[in-house]
Amino acid sequence: MRETYDGPIVVKGLVDETDVRITDISGNLVNKTTSLGGQAIWDGKNLNGNRCKTGVYLVFMTDASGNKTMVTKLLFIH
Repeated sequence: MRETYDGPIVVKGLVDETDVRITDISGNLVNKTTSLGGQAIWDGKNLNGNRCKTGVYLVFMTDASGNKTMVTKLLFIH
């Protein structure tokens, strides 16, 4: 993300009701949500409502049954 971008961050291509957890590189939970209609939306803020710091974040995704999982990285620039 560019430092001037202030919109939503969307993860697409998910099955409905996928559990999405975003952590910092140290494994601290930053945000969690559930996908609706195949996508999850994150506002770039942590659980306290503050904009996240520049860094690499991990996005962990698990379907509702727990059978399918995926992990990806996201570079966030503040």
